[in-house]
Amino acid sequence: MLETAPVKERAEAVLRKHWGHAAFRPGQWAAIAPLLEGRDVLAVLPTGGGKSVCYQVPALLGEGLTLVVSPLIALMQDQVAGLNARGVPAAFINSTLSAREIDQRWTDAEFGRYRLLYVAPERLQTEVFQARAERLKVGLLAVDEAHCVSEWGPHFRPSYLQIADARALLGSPPTLAVTATATPEVRRDVIEHLALRSPEVVVRGFDRPNVVWSIFRTDNKRAKVLDVLKGVSGCGILYTATRRGAEEWADWLNAQGVRAAAYHGGMAAPAREQVQQGWMDGKTRLIAATNAFGMGIDKADVRFVLHADLPASLEAYYQEAGRAGRDGQRSYAVLLYQPTDEATQRTLIEAGHPDGKAVREVYDAVCNLAQLPIASLPEAPLPFDDEAVARLTGYSSGKVRTAVELMERQGVWQVLPPRRHRGMLHFHQSAEAMRDYVGGLENKTLAAFVQALLRTVHADAFSDWWEIDLRLLQKRTGLARDRLLRGLAFLKERGLIDWRAPGTARLLLFAEARAQQLPVDGRAVQRARRRAEHRLDDLLRYARSVTCRRHFLLAYFGEDSPARCGACDVCLGRHRAVVITPEDEPLMRHILRQVEQEIPRARWFDTDKKAPPDRNLEGLIDWLIQEQYLRLDAPLNETFILTPKAHDLMQQWQPRTDG
Repeated sequence: MLETAPVKERAEAVLRKHWGHAAFRPGQWAAIAPLLEGRDVLAVLPTGGGKSVCYQVPALLGEGLTLVVSPLIALMQDQVAGLNARGVPAAFINSTLSAREIDQRWTDAEFGRYRLLYVAPERLQTEVFQARAERLKVGLLAVDEAHCVSEWGPHFRPSYLQIADARALLGSPPTLAVTATATPEVRRDVIEHLALRSPEVVVRGFDRPNVVWSIFRTDNKRAKVLDVLKGVSGCGILYTATRRGAEEWADWLNAQGVRAAAYHGGMAAPAREQVQQGWMDGKTRLIAATNAFGMGIDKADVRFVLHADLPASLEAYYQEAGRAGRDGQRSYAVLLYQPTDEATQRTLIEAGHPDGKAVREVYDAVCNLAQLPIASLPEAPLPFDDEAVARLTGYSSGKVRTAVELMERQGVWQVLPPRRHRGMLHFHQSAEAMRDYVGGLENKTLAAFVQALLRTVHADAFSDWWEIDLRLLQKRTGLARDRLLRGLAFLKERGLIDWRAPGTARLLLFAEARAQQLPVDGRAVQRARRRAEHRLDDLLRYARSVTCRRHFLLAYFGEDSPARCGACDVCLGRHRAVVITPEDEPLMRHILRQVEQEIPRARWFDTDKKAPPDRNLEGLIDWLIQEQYLRLDAPLNETFILTPKAHDLMQQWQPRTDG
């Protein structure tokens, strides 16, 4: 057993030397200490909580290679660049490298030239890895985004299910699984599917004491938004479910004198960047956006986040609302809700989940748009435009995206996220024709730009799509980003190139050659719909809950907290406008008897007893809790317990009999 104090001092010295931090953040040392003792760990830390330090510091303290499994290509490349800048030898292996480069990096890892090696999960299934695994001398296996192993998580990746077998080939080294998706159900899946051995489970940092959580049930969302804007100073975000909604909210708010702008994935990248920068600079007070806005946004003084529509899940809601108040100052997270929102969301689930026939049609459309012949396997990722596929198939963009996700779960391809600085380029002319074009140009600036472009791109860009880093192109041309984008758009307008700006298209990395008829797993299609319904049910339980908002959210993410925060809308008693009258007694009796018989809330009105309107029912349940007739036992399951006061009341209802 290692002595805790000296080891922690060494770890803190490494942290200071390479990262410049004097102390660990909440949860980091709790995760690191068991790893240094050779134990498995599951660490659940929120976004921005410093999950990578939990395996990077042990990598510098222990012996052997730390192998990091990560599904995010951009993230692994950024982390490797950061480690190398700090003097830590590290590398990555993913689809952006040639076969020769991949083989060389495995060789370098085998001979101990790296402290950390980042790999995409699919790499663990290759023959190259299987042949080298026993020789790699891995001292620590780190699984980033570990929730990808769970089908109930938001980003299931079938390749993650093979990690346990790969771990065995490596000699079963101590393993750290890190994630920001912390539901108990997902945690159980992570432990089971990664075969973690009696792991230390660390859940930290989800509480945001400075954020006031509120839900308002209202039929007039516009009036409530104005109330919030009048009552809270500073800038904020308003999330809505659709692109059209984002534009309508922005137009309406501007008409009310509020400086607002719309942001969604259908806008061109330069327009999105302009909107975002205006908000960052304080020129715009409010962004009305779809969930396309927010990833990677580092603005500390966001005073409020409004949700005008129900988000897709509690995970999405917590992440989006959590963008408020990162400077530690009081901020507000407000969800606007009305009963009809549930029907809207269930309609969206119905419309957005394809059957087997639709999945096959989307597959064929993706392949046809990419001009991919049957039995061909592209070596490079192919661009995927969900709007183009939607136009070709006649399906909604939501249904197309779900079909693409289903095929990723089946291992057909891997969906690579858009990258901020990298676009996709494909020349329509040969290299010789492009050089002739340059020679005939009178505009010397344009000629110099095209020459720099030809020197920067890979030769494969003349036969296929190729990813290009705009930062490198800026350096070689000396042009600002906006002028660079205008130059590329100019060449596209003249039919010389096809060009996808950063953020406008995702990429698909095919795992197998195009099939003549794709086999579809019908059970996977059904499970995808059940997952969407399950996540909506969780969100609705939160929206109509009569318990403390912070307590509910932290319980959902598996973190302990007091039963009352004293600051949310429930704790402040903002929803106790229901007046209880003698006419409510039959309904009160019915509720208390259902609780006495341990009948779940969802089945309270399965009999002929008519359910009251949601608002009346919530008001009565809240009154019963406040008057200490009911106690909420488990907020996530909406289970209640009768108090002694309730038992006394029910005794009075018993019919009297004569002796």
